Amino acid sequence: MNLFSSSHEDIEPYVGPVGSIGDMEGGIAVGELALNVFAGPSLVASGMGLFICIHDDIDPDSNEEGAVEEIIIPQGTPLCGYARGYFTDQQEGDKSLGFMFKENSADVTAVFYNQQLMTLGDAIWSIYEERRDEKNTDSSDFLFGHHVKVNAETYGVEVKADNEFLSRIFIPDTPEGSKFAATSLGVYANDLAYDPDATEEQYFENSEKNNILQLVWRLAKDENSGSLVPTWPVVVARKDVRLVNTVPMEVGLQYGYNYWDAVAKEGASKYISE
Repeated sequence: MNLFSSSHEDIEPYVGPVGSIGDMEGGIAVGELALNVFAGPSLVASGMGLFICIHDDIDPDSNEEGAVEEIIIPQGTPLCGYARGYFTDQQEGDKSLGFMFKENSADVTAVFYNQQLMTLGDAIWSIYEERRDEKNTDSSDFLFGHHVKVNAETYGVEVKADNEFLSRIFIPDTPEGSKFAATSLGVYANDLAYDPDATEEQYFENSEKNNILQLVWRLAKDENSGSLVPTWPVVVARKDVRLVNTVPMEVGLQYGYNYWDAVAKEGASKYISE
């Protein structure tokens, strides 16, 4: 049984570092995707890593034939949460994230808002329309830690990080009992593009080839201010991914060149920021 259409046949199957099912320490089955998401000893870094493989829930004692042979994970599909946590102005650990959108990236940056995947611009426009109905079009506080301008005539949205706002660093803080839960597995994902000898250009080329995951922020409307605020990051497929492996393979996400540059120059990581 093939869980994909013929239009996906030109996608090369994902091949990553191969782990052992017996080494996996925890994880989840995403039944609707026929996918297992595991955490286990990393094959590219010290500590843990994130692994995926095909999930087949056919009862081995049944007479049913035709196990799942391959699956497609469409671009933008959520696989798991990154972690729950809190925001602060102090860097802590090597898995913290920066809540900072690139200038004028609203039309190309994905976020989750109202349980839907959309562009940041669409999420901001939704807030704008709500305020417009209330005769309030002040956009100065539309987005946590950012300056926003909305052009009602062109439907354009401009976003720029507020350099004076410091409490934008997200620190994962997962209780022991939830460390392998669907909300928290993403924190184990490593960067499969890291090479200490790579230039910045080479790093991003490696990331394009090796990292199939992406972080997308989940946003919510603050009930008091009416602003968009981040809740937690979600790990999604960065592109259409074809899987044929029934053994766990490690998958990664881009930490950013600045992250590794700080490690090399300062001996400590900067927060993750794509």
